[in-house]
Amino acid sequence: MPRFLFLAFLPCLSALGCGGGGESSSLPHALPFEFSRPAVGEPIAEPEVQSLTDEITGFWKDTDFFVWLLETSHGNDESTGKPDYLIYWDDVDAIKQGDTVTFKNASRHGGSHNNAEPTALLLAQALSGHLLTGDPAMGEVAEQYAKSITALMKGFVYDQNDALIFITSRNIITQNHAFTLPSGKKKAVDYSDWYSSYEGWNAARYHYPNNPTFGDVWVTTMRSKDDVHAMYRAAAWLPYLAEDGRTPKVRQAAREALEFMRGFAKDIVDTGYHIRSKDAQGRPFVPDQDLASFVDYLDVFPDAECDARLASALLASGDSLGQECGSGQGSGYDPAAGAINYYNYAIIDGFHMAAVLLALVHGKAEIAEPLLRGLATRIERYRDPNVAEAGKSNENWERDIAILLLEAAAVGLPLTSDEARQVMRFLRQSVAAHRTFPNWDLWDAAVPDGVYDFRSGYRPAASPQTFRACDMAFVLEYCFSPFRNLAGARFVDCERVKDLARWGR
Repeated sequence: MPRFLFLAFLPCLSALGCGGGGESSSLPHALPFEFSRPAVGEPIAEPEVQSLTDEITGFWKDTDFFVWLLETSHGNDESTGKPDYLIYWDDVDAIKQGDTVTFKNASRHGGSHNNAEPTALLLAQALSGHLLTGDPAMGEVAEQYAKSITALMKGFVYDQNDALIFITSRNIITQNHAFTLPSGKKKAVDYSDWYSSYEGWNAARYHYPNNPTFGDVWVTTMRSKDDVHAMYRAAAWLPYLAEDGRTPKVRQAAREALEFMRGFAKDIVDTGYHIRSKDAQGRPFVPDQDLASFVDYLDVFPDAECDARLASALLASGDSLGQECGSGQGSGYDPAAGAINYYNYAIIDGFHMAAVLLALVHGKAEIAEPLLRGLATRIERYRDPNVAEAGKSNENWERDIAILLLEAAAVGLPLTSDEARQVMRFLRQSVAAHRTFPNWDLWDAAVPDGVYDFRSGYRPAASPQTFRACDMAFVLEYCFSPFRNLAGARFVDCERVKDLARWGR
């Protein structure tokens, strides 16, 4: 469908904001209802709050975290003459040789099928930080990662006759290129290993030599719901960036990404809550795997994946479209899916939070409030030692609950002191571990020539005790969020987080 036709039937929704650079007067700026929870745990003293604030802001400052993201992400640089964007890839080697670092998408690791999840989560963190602090590096990260959302769809257009612009790929592979960063550092991108086709049960790679935007590209098909919950979360914040981003380029990137995310969600809704893909000739199809469906288990669990359908409807139209999820939790599907695959917890929890956030941004308090209360019930169940939960046997369970708590606090959940202490503990452990990482600047003369992989070579490694690097700035989203609930335990000083001059002090 041509872009102008899409815009013709999807008018500007006042709750989403369509202006530029104002004070986002059309957007919600507070939780529209009161929600508190009984006190649990030892209250957090002010020196503890200040200490954690020192540690996390000092970490961002000392590692130059957002410049590091810009330098170690890649996609397509503007020097190519084609649209620029960045992706936080997996399955990549960084090869240092002399004064140049080449980022090579390496077949020996895999095909980076789910890179949209960390990219979208970082987009939410970066745009929040940019709007909170005004920092230009955060703004550039937000701009580049927002552009990646658009690129995943524009790059999945087969040729000039393909009108389906709102179906998204898993990834696109453009041309090799080399360029110099603003700092003078030399950087190259090598996609050569991925210039080949394959077909698998969950993805395929095809050659699209006549893409109208990027030219000769390779595309990876069958977008999975593994990433979509994170993409929806970022999309919920994009209206704020579209209005209040500090530069025209940031605002425009947000507007376009929001338009494409709305179109993507509408295609899911219109296809019966399936995520469509395209084949080797650019023809659309609905994958027969559940990774691309929000309705496959309704015969067994009538309320299965309701949050995912509701979030899709809200993003597509600003309305629930008849999807009634109540508290958003309690379906028998959830524990069954979690027992089959641990990562299903992240998908289920992610869609629950995305549904809360999209309902709040669209001014649907009557939907958001029971969902948020249900999110509290879900997390209390996860943390209850007397409740059997399959995920508890996974070594990452406590860490992932800490991340979930921090993410949930940004969508209005008031944390108890006990919950906040779990967040604080893992943040401190993560900062301490990541500070020992020796390769924050691969271009530094002290880093020898060689190959550095994405797991622990050019990024600090995660562990059951430490967050992934892509989870290290959720505090910015929490402090920016207009839905931050002041009834929750105070664990970080957001006024200091807001002031770049006070970072690390």
